[in-house]
Amino acid sequence: MKRWYRDGANGPLGLAVAALLCLGYALWLYKYPVLRGTSPFWWREDADITQYLAGFNAFVHEPWHWPLLRMTSLNAPEGTYATFLDTVPLYALFLKLVHPGAGYWNPYGLWIALCFTLQGVGAWWICREAKIRSWPVLVALALLLACFPAFTRRIPHTSLMSQWLLLFALALYLRSGRMRRLATWPWVALIVGAFYINIYLFVMVSSVFAADVLREALRRPDRRASLQRALLAPVLAYGLLYLSMWITLLPLPPGAAKGDWGFGYYSMNLLSPLNGGMLLRLEHPQAADTQGEGHNYLGIFLLALTVVVYRLRARSDPAFWRRHAALFAVLVLLTLYALSNRVFFGPTLLYTVWVPSALENLTATFRSSGRFFWPVGYAIVVFTVLGVARYIRPRPAAALLAALVALQLWDLKLHHESVRAEIAQGGTQVIDAGRWDAFLGPDVQALNYYPPSRCSQSPAHRTLLPTMVYAVKHGYPLSTGYIARTAKPCTGYDTDVARLPASTAVVFEKEAFPNQGDAERMMGPDATCADMQAVFLCRRNRISPPPEKP
Repeated sequence: MKRWYRDGANGPLGLAVAALLCLGYALWLYKYPVLRGTSPFWWREDADITQYLAGFNAFVHEPWHWPLLRMTSLNAPEGTYATFLDTVPLYALFLKLVHPGAGYWNPYGLWIALCFTLQGVGAWWICREAKIRSWPVLVALALLLACFPAFTRRIPHTSLMSQWLLLFALALYLRSGRMRRLATWPWVALIVGAFYINIYLFVMVSSVFAADVLREALRRPDRRASLQRALLAPVLAYGLLYLSMWITLLPLPPGAAKGDWGFGYYSMNLLSPLNGGMLLRLEHPQAADTQGEGHNYLGIFLLALTVVVYRLRARSDPAFWRRHAALFAVLVLLTLYALSNRVFFGPTLLYTVWVPSALENLTATFRSSGRFFWPVGYAIVVFTVLGVARYIRPRPAAALLAALVALQLWDLKLHHESVRAEIAQGGTQVIDAGRWDAFLGPDVQALNYYPPSRCSQSPAHRTLLPTMVYAVKHGYPLSTGYIARTAKPCTGYDTDVARLPASTAVVFEKEAFPNQGDAERMMGPDATCADMQAVFLCRRNRISPPPEKP
């Protein structure tokens, strides 16, 4: 038993402890019904999670297509890809293969539990690569990574909960340093996997990979071999990714690369790392609610200890920053992108930077720039905890880390209350499914929705998302959907409706078509429309077949 305690922090027992600690924290914060997937939080018709569940169920219940992530029941008839519905494509592909399920079901409670478990695995792996065998260090790092505020508040955006990818990237960076050569094949696996989980996290992982590659290219001695490995690794990683895309995604449909407005608004405030705790409550920490995407509170107590560790590092290991110059440069660039071209200090705009037109596609694709501080935050946590382990004697270090965890959890009390309030929301049922069923009858086989997504002034959660859920539950192909990087023409609705077969019913959004007469005019004389509160629902009149001749 003593040997297990001495060696276990780097062994299977340490792995199990770290994983269970993080999973236990998730159970404490969210409670079992959320992780099981049965909480009312999951079953709202008017939230972002609605898109993920509807997209997942549409994808897994369809027959297989080529490419593998293609689906045709949303954005019909052109179709779309599971990637653009934030379904966590790798997870959705696996479940479609092994457990397509029956009816409308929710796999994302389990995914949240898995993400917390892997967060613990990441803590264990980092300690292992850093050759830290201390149990108090492992426990402290696991708990600090489990309660990382930018992680725990992301539950409404399920794929963004996959932040264990960033911890795995930091672990691989440490592994390359320990081995004194680039960990090429693990990097290849992580990069390809990250692409099929979340595109934002993929770019963040790629940024850490770029730092590792640059470090390898500049490594001495054996400069020639290091340079060869540095050149080969990106070719393997992104070459294999590109080849895989011909199985899963390519060719993309027209408009699939279209980005969105919002860069400079969904950004990080300079005060963000300091705002969000009990100890320091800022009166005006943000310029606008959109900067919630840049919520990156780290913890006052953690940052104070970071300063102490920085001074210890400078005194005991002055070459540290030179060895990790490439990673430091990448983290600085990520911080600058997180701040965006419009930099705010609280409510005050300090300055605006001109963005070259060559970067507009990048900023439109990754408009929520505030998220890109996440690798920086995780690097600060890892730097601090490992620094305490290396430069403070074991017993004082254990006491210091225990105090830090206790103070961090106390400081996050308001944050925990906010997260619990969000997951306590149940939402309202926008669509009376029984009334829709009775109106549509057995002859309707598909639904068209006007105006399409991105053509309406009405928020998607008001009517489009509830309609999307109804269509998926009833197996109706839907002409649009709340789908990323997909756009349809915003004109020519009359011509479209006139060409629809009698088996296709039409949903008219009231904000665009405020009068029922507008819907009836577009449908023509042989149609019936009904006011369904949120929308006007129309169908062609059923035409009875002529009687058979005797």
